[in-house]
Amino acid sequence: MTRKVFITSNGGHDYSDAARFGEIVFCTDVAIRKDDIAHMYREFNIAMRDAEEDDYLLVGSLTSMCMVAAGIMADRFGRLNCLIFRDGKYIDRTIMLDPYMGSMS
Repeated sequence: MTRKVFITSNGGHDYSDAARFGEIVFCTDVAIRKDDIAHMYREFNIAMRDAEEDDYLLVGSLTSMCMVAAGIMADRFGRLNCLIFRDGKYIDRTIMLDPYMGSMS
């Protein structure tokens, strides 16, 4: 199965480099107020319903949007696979969550 790269919103940026990690999936294409966390959760939960533990979350957009999407992924899988933009390309980082001690790779 092909991995997915979840992006909280389509900000009109060039995400083509992120596509090498999987299929690009935008969580929303409508404007959401940055303080409307409940609305974000509802939209993202629906958009990410088919997410699997090896899928990625692209870190970008509003902090509140990334926070909500990261919470969904972390809660479901006990891990968070991130794509972070550095030096003109995306790099992957994974956080394995442990109830007693977190670890990062």
